[in-house]
Amino acid sequence: MSAGSAQQCAELLRENELLRAALATAEAEAEQLREKYQNFEEQNSNLANLYVASHQLHTSVDRATVLATIQEIVINLIGSEQLVIYERCRDSVFRPAASFGLDEQRLAEVTGEYAVEKLGKGHVFTDPADRQPLTACVPLQVGDRVEGAILVFRLLEHKPSLEQVDHELFELLSVHASTALHCASLHAVLGTP
Repeated sequence: MSAGSAQQCAELLRENELLRAALATAEAEAEQLREKYQNFEEQNSNLANLYVASHQLHTSVDRATVLATIQEIVINLIGSEQLVIYERCRDSVFRPAASFGLDEQRLAEVTGEYAVEKLGKGHVFTDPADRQPLTACVPLQVGDRVEGAILVFRLLEHKPSLEQVDHELFELLSVHASTALHCASLHAVLGTP
């Protein structure tokens, strides 16, 4: 091999290495862009779910419809088929307003200054043997007053734990579900069309 051929071969090898390095950099950048796009799509989907949930809560002033909507949000968006919605019925007395996947006859009324705290600790069954593992307790507040709580029990099998979007949904429910339920209850009491 002549000196010129050896030099030309060395230059081609260097150029090949530079091209391989550039290709590796481009592949890494493409992977980062795919991850960013996937995160963007996930955030977009989560935002759409939050919007839909908020919109659904305010489409009716019928109390039964509002309670059913809250249940649908927890079932379909959170991923739990065991829940109970407690509502304030007197000063510090909370009673089950609706439930799904639980025996409503075995749900207890909760009384006292720390009623929602008791709900959060899962003291909601008349028989201690009925207790289920509590996943979340979402207080329903109108202003500073707690009007009730949503208790979420076992998650669906395909969902091992709560995710960030679930906590965002809980925050949305804490405000919007309580307001929708409060308005529906007022509407029922006042009997306005």
